[in-house]
Amino acid sequence: MKNQRVKVEIIIRQFMVILTVIAIFFISACSEKDNIDQFSSKEETLEHFVQNENIKGNIDLITTTNDKSLLVVQSSGNTYFVGELVEDKEGYYAKRISDNVEMTIGASWELNTMDKNEYTIFFEKNKEDANYIQFSNGEYDISLVEGHTISENTFALTSAIKEVEIVKD
Repeated sequence: MKNQRVKVEIIIRQFMVILTVIAIFFISACSEKDNIDQFSSKEETLEHFVQNENIKGNIDLITTTNDKSLLVVQSSGNTYFVGELVEDKEGYYAKRISDNVEMTIGASWELNTMDKNEYTIFFEKNKEDANYIQFSNGEYDISLVEGHTISENTFALTSAIKEVEIVKD
């Protein structure tokens, strides 16, 4: 009888440890957005983004055909990345959605918005094509298309750019 009681207590303790680990996992997963600094205005958010990411170059804000706000960023020199500006019921926040890319003649990479919209961005020099716009620093022409066109080998490229605003030059 005493042996069974000890076994039951061990099982209960193991169960409690498992429940604690699961609870910590869910708390950390649910609080990911809580780590994002939110602001009442777009301008305030962008100022914080520039300081937080230590951006020395230009930023163009691209509004996509799906009304997503993507920040095409020249971090410094030949280093570029893409971020996203989001407005929700609590205000505005901006977050990086791609890694840094070092460029010399151009590049392209796939990215996902925070709500899982898929895009491919292209940087090319002197590209004369209706799907390309000139980046505000004049170094590259950029195109943004829906989908992950590199990994899916898609050749039908439709521009996802609705409008562009220069945020920082």
